[in-house]
Amino acid sequence: MSSTPDAAVLADALSTPRPARSAEVGQAPRTDRGRRTRRRLLDAAAVVFARDGFLDTKITDIAAEAKVSSGTFYNYFETKEAIFTAVIQQTIERLFLAASVPPETDRSPLVRIETATRNYLLAYREHAGLLAILEQVATFNADFREMRREIRQTFRNRTSRGIARMQQQGIVDASLPAQCTAEALTSMVSNFCYVSLVLGEDYDHEEAVRTLTTLWARGIGLDLAGGR
Repeated sequence: MSSTPDAAVLADALSTPRPARSAEVGQAPRTDRGRRTRRRLLDAAAVVFARDGFLDTKITDIAAEAKVSSGTFYNYFETKEAIFTAVIQQTIERLFLAASVPPETDRSPLVRIETATRNYLLAYREHAGLLAILEQVATFNADFREMRREIRQTFRNRTSRGIARMQQQGIVDASLPAQCTAEALTSMVSNFCYVSLVLGEDYDHEEAVRTLTTLWARGIGLDLAGGR
């Protein structure tokens, strides 16, 4: 769980989405008006996908929600898959940055783990509808399944680098394989969020943060008494 420079890693990972060719995703508009229109389409698509699901969403529904014509939609995106890719990209960027610990945060490992966990849960709650759609689409669409895997790798790799740094500092269990440990901890947090915020198992937010933080810290052998 490292700091904001890892945003560049995410940008690289998502720069060439698999589910749609770059031409389908659309070039960035050159005018302010074009950028505003594209933003309206993305915001509208996020609403419609979360409300209707991927399969039942129609391009005409997105255009109507954005209050533009279907012809305008095709000026920016060629397919439903293309705009879904763009919507997921922006959602994952927000989730990734939310879990990035600000540089000014207390340097103690336990505080930083807790901060990242709390912010991730809040961001997941905000975008749970879209994240649920991505999980569903990944079960039957190979391109989106690969995109989902690459997103997961980006989160896991950041966690793995953080664990490796703490191992070098001698503050956590050096015998743990950093990548495998990161995979297990990432799975714990993301699956907890899915069960809680998508499937509806209700847990108090602060209780969840404390529990996940404690399990995360114990999982890497961090001294809870001295972790702060």
